[in-house]
Amino acid sequence: MVPTFFCSLAGGMLVVLSVSRIEAVAHRWVRLIGVVAFAASVGVGVWSIMRGPIASGGWPTVGGASALAAALAAAVVIVIAPIMEARMSLLRVVAAVGGLFGLISCCVWSALRGESAAHFSAMTALGQILGSLLIGSVTLAWLLGHAYLTATRMTIAPLKRLSGLFLLAVGLRWAFLAACLTIAYASGTAGQAPEPGGGLMSLIAGAWLIVSLRVAVGLMAVSLFAYMVWDCVKLRSTQSATGILYFASVFVYIGELSSQHLLGEIGIPL
Repeated sequence: MVPTFFCSLAGGMLVVLSVSRIEAVAHRWVRLIGVVAFAASVGVGVWSIMRGPIASGGWPTVGGASALAAALAAAVVIVIAPIMEARMSLLRVVAAVGGLFGLISCCVWSALRGESAAHFSAMTALGQILGSLLIGSVTLAWLLGHAYLTATRMTIAPLKRLSGLFLLAVGLRWAFLAACLTIAYASGTAGQAPEPGGGLMSLIAGAWLIVSLRVAVGLMAVSLFAYMVWDCVKLRSTQSATGILYFASVFVYIGELSSQHLLGEIGIPL
């Protein structure tokens, strides 16, 4: 669960960075994003090497190698950041490639939370990608909001872009939750109950506390915060938006960690 989260953090930050308004921000902020992504990716890569095989096949190696590739891309971002005005296109491409490797790594580690790599599924991978985008957008948004406290002359455009991406990511996460519950209800959750919905209800009842935490904290409260941030940014109130983003980021992290726990507990990528 922990390596998956850190790979989601690194991958999501780099992907969102690649589509952000980085031409309007200070290079120190871009370098900070690279440092955080580098630290998270290297930590997972080193951990995977030290731990050794945890499942059959070569999936753990793929997860560790992808994390290290994301770390390499983050290191390039750190190097390019001071001269990013002349290397803007290169920085975006490197960030996007590094983010892709980070997403691959988090998908692999998420799949290995089951008994074997055979648990890897398209829905699980899609859930990890959407979760990574949510984590990345809220993290970049609050870090940028903090930068506004000192860079008072910075235009509102970068924060507006990130708040919009944050709001979009929340909406996509809600749509994914609805799709997963619909599929699980219709299929009887992989044959655990012969009638539709029977297995799903019993699984949710058995993990009701984490499910409640995931939905109430990780989605409902985050949705409210995302709207409040968007409204504050429209009013150009960066300090209010930053304060809300601090709380929103904590709630997002709790929600995504709860989602990881539920994936291993009930086998449904909520």
